[in-house]
Formats: sequence, structure tokens, C-alpha cells
Amino acid sequence: MSRASTLRRIETETSLPPSAPDVPVRNSRGPGEIAVQAAILVYDLRASGVVRNALRIARAAAAAGLAAELWVVRDTGAFVEDTSGIPVRVIASGRPRLPRGADSVFTVAALAATIRRVRPAVLLSSGNHMHAFACAAHRLSGVSETQLIGRASNALAAATPPKRAGLAAGLIRRSAVALERVQFGMMDGVIAVSRELGDDLRRHGVSGARLAVIPNGVDIDAIGRAAAAPADHPWFADGAPPVVIAVGRLSPQKDFATLIRAFAAARQVRPMRLVILGDGPAAERDHLTALAEALGIGGDLWLAGFQANPHAFVARAALSVLSSRWEGASNVLIEALACGTPVVATACPTGVREVLTEACGSLVPVGDDAAMARAMLARLSMPRGAAACRARAADFSLRTMMDGYAAYLHAAVLERVQ
Repeated sequence: MSRASTLRRIETETSLPPSAPDVPVRNSRGPGEIAVQAAILVYDLRASGVVRNALRIARAAAAAGLAAELWVVRDTGAFVEDTSGIPVRVIASGRPRLPRGADSVFTVAALAATIRRVRPAVLLSSGNHMHAFACAAHRLSGVSETQLIGRASNALAAATPPKRAGLAAGLIRRSAVALERVQFGMMDGVIAVSRELGDDLRRHGVSGARLAVIPNGVDIDAIGRAAAAPADHPWFADGAPPVVIAVGRLSPQKDFATLIRAFAAARQVRPMRLVILGDGPAAERDHLTALAEALGIGGDLWLAGFQANPHAFVARAALSVLSSRWEGASNVLIEALACGTPVVATACPTGVREVLTEACGSLVPVGDDAAMARAMLARLSMPRGAAACRARAADFSLRTMMDGYAAYLHAAVLERVQ
């Protein structure tokens, strides 16, 4: 089967061929070592959807019979404990740590040397934050037989709302759009995490022969088991006011400031509480706390930080809100539905519109706190509709997603060694 036909099959069926052929190994790393066929690259092991999916992809590749490794610049973060059974190669081991952008720049030479020495059949840059550095290192390595694949994990710069105003901001935005065109053009293949994102990539020059769409998926059964665990907080007790919940890193992308303003307006109409699960910079936490205090709802906001089991809280919330300015494909959205919790979400690029249906949620414009407040109040007055939410989440299964990546990587490795 040619790689192009395999990519078409992935987009339509997202499944692994029932009897995938054995993959020959030619890129030996040295005496007694197993050749790496698939290297999955992320910056670190922080609690994020990109890292969680990189771990899943590495396991799917191994389950498909490929010798797979997780490549990280730094082996730190909340998901360090989740790497059991996955070989992890640390690229910047022993070097003092810098802020992520600078750290990644100074890691390019080391990453290039690693590609040159290990010569993986496929290097998968699994998140947008590493694409430019992966492209530079791949070019610097001179190892053309290693296929560089980019997983487009977030909306394109051309499709996202402006992050700021002014001449400098416009220049930064145009530069980001140009950089994306260059980096995706340097890749041997691109995987989009939603169909909307795939359409955007096609419009911006990524040809159909190099592009596959593998929608994100979640483990419905595991979420169900996690959701059954107790939520250890008095706000989730029977008879307490309804809880509105949001999950995500404290960052401008998630736009929790708009959510807090919307909650403050809705709070004037009926009692409710707001919980935000996720870590982030202290400055962002302080900003959100100050905003809540200024709006008079400080006592009704709990910034809960990272929670190892967010599903126990989401399942007991009356409503989940996704306030993002942009996404790639939101796992948080699908996971909330899998918990049986209805959602109010911004109609942000990309992927949200293709997940959320009227039966299980409402869409509002990006950054519109008044519309968000109205939608929150409307949803809280409706029946929960947990069965419809779970049924919709079942359309985005983790098994389908993992079979898609396994098929893609198998085809890419076969192309490399033939």
C-alpha cells in the first residue's frame, strides 16, 4: 500500500491495517541497541494535551510493532510519572535550563546531533511549539532519510484572533504566518488534529498528498472510571449551588478572564460557583484572582491548580465552559462530554464546531462575556442531558485516534526503509 493511499485511508477510516507487515530495521544505532523507528518529540512533560497525546502516540507506535522513543528537551513536568514503559531520550541533559523558547533555540544543535547519530526512520514533532526547532535541527542534521512529520496541534496563526493591537503586533502576526508556511513546507508530512484545521492547512499550501487528518480522541472507559471517584471539595456536596468548571493551563489562549467576567454577570442572576483546574504562571494566577476580587466574586472562585483526576470534578459540575480564543482540537471539550457534563464553548478555531452539538452544548463568539453569561444561564436552566453528552463523546474514541497514528507511522517507516 502506498503512503498516499494510507493517508487517505487514515482520514476516512482512521484504522490500522489488520495485518501490518513487519518493518525492516536498517538504521542501527550501535552494537546491541535496537534501532529507533519512530521518535516522538515534545519540549517537556508538563500537564498538557500535547504531552498527553505524545505519550499515547508513543505507546500506539510500540503496540504496532515499531521501536519508538519519546524525545524531550527537558524530562520535567507533571507527566513524568506517566512515562512508564516508554523509552525517554533527554536532548538537553546537563545544560542549565532557560525559558522554553530560548531553551529550544539552544537545543537545535544537540537535536541535530541526535538525529544524525540515532537516524530514526520518522521524527514526529507532536506539538506546534516544537515545529520550527525540529525543522531547523532536521535540516542541520543533513539526514534526509529521516522523515520529519509535524502534528499540527493548534490553530494556524492566520486563523486565530489577533493577540494584541498595533503596528508591531501586525508585524509579529505576519511573521508567524510566514514561519508556519515555511515550517510546514519543510516537512515530509503533516497531521491535523481536526478537519477544520486540515482545511486551513490545505488553504495555506499543505498539499493533500502530504496531509492526513486524525481527530483527537479520548478514553471513554477510563474517563468513566475516573469520574466515579469522589470530588474532595465542599462545593461539590449535594445541595450546594451549581458549579461551573473550566479546565486548562492559565494562559491568554484559554481566556479565563472572559469566563470570569461572564460568570460575574451570571452570578448576579442566580447563585453559582466557578472552578478553574490548571496550572500556569504566578502572574496569570494573580491577574485572574485580582479580576475576580474587583468583580466581587472572589469568594465564588476556586483556582484549583493541577488536579491528577480532573474528571471527578468535571462530572459533578453543572456545566463546563471552554472560553479559549483558539484551539487545535480540544480534548477538554470531549472529556467534559464523556463525563456527561454539558458545555458552553467559544466558536473558536479550530475543531470546536465539529464536536459540539445542540443536544450537549452551546456555542458563543470568542471574547463575548455577555453572550457567554446568557448561554451559561440558559444551559443551567435546561435538563443536564448526560446521555446525549456521553453519546457524542463516544464518536471521538481514543482507540480510533491511536489506530490512525499507528497506521500513519507504520506507512511512513515502510516508505523510509524501502
